Amino acid sequence: MESLPPEIKALKRIKELLDKLMSDRATPVEIRSNALYECFTKDSQLRKIFPVQRTFNQFLRQQHDTSILKQLIPNYRVDTSDRLHYQWYFFRETNKKAGIGKGIETSDSKLAYKANELKVVSSDGQKFRSSQEKDIYERLLTCDYLSIDLEFPISKHGEKRYADFKILNRITQKTFYWEHFGMTNSSKYMDEMTKKLEWYRSNGFKTVENGGNVIFTIYSEPKAFQRDINKYITLIL
Repeated sequence: MESLPPEIKALKRIKELLDKLMSDRATPVEIRSNALYECFTKDSQLRKIFPVQRTFNQFLRQQHDTSILKQLIPNYRVDTSDRLHYQWYFFRETNKKAGIGKGIETSDSKLAYKANELKVVSSDGQKFRSSQEKDIYERLLTCDYLSIDLEFPISKHGEKRYADFKILNRITQKTFYWEHFGMTNSSKYMDEMTKKLEWYRSNGFKTVENGGNVIFTIYSEPKAFQRDINKYITLIL
């Protein structure tokens, strides 16, 4: 835990307080960010980081825009109709196993790269761990000037990680690395995901939102996932 970046530590602590708050039957099924922020008054760590609610809302926006917030705190929605003042809403999570949607892996799945886990087959015969990864791949295939590598090895300072997709736009000659995280109902998966995010950050990689070439997506529900795919493919093209 000590090796995690400050923003990830803060998000994990916020999630703990949110889960505790939402487990109280007196709490409405959906609350706004000010109700969550009130919990910080009893938490010296978060109170120090966010002395006023404005700093908390700014932090939420930053983490939302880089897709990190959805990965660690999936049970929220945001109204972005006013670009200057986002409105944040947090809701009670339903039964996680009952709420598994199309393409989401069950809690028995592992964050691993074993051949026997590649059971979803694309139109050109490539095998994937989930239908979500296949959906990303199928959309990338629609553009004939993209070169796509799967499970591409990236080495930094003697450490190696495997990106779900390496994409080369042969016209612009720009390379992108796309990581998709398809499950948030497993604490082991979440821990591995956090470690991978930190590895990218600590090795100088930046997300496309911050002028870099790394894409992170997280599955929450089908329509939002398709919007994310469309957004990032537009950026790649």
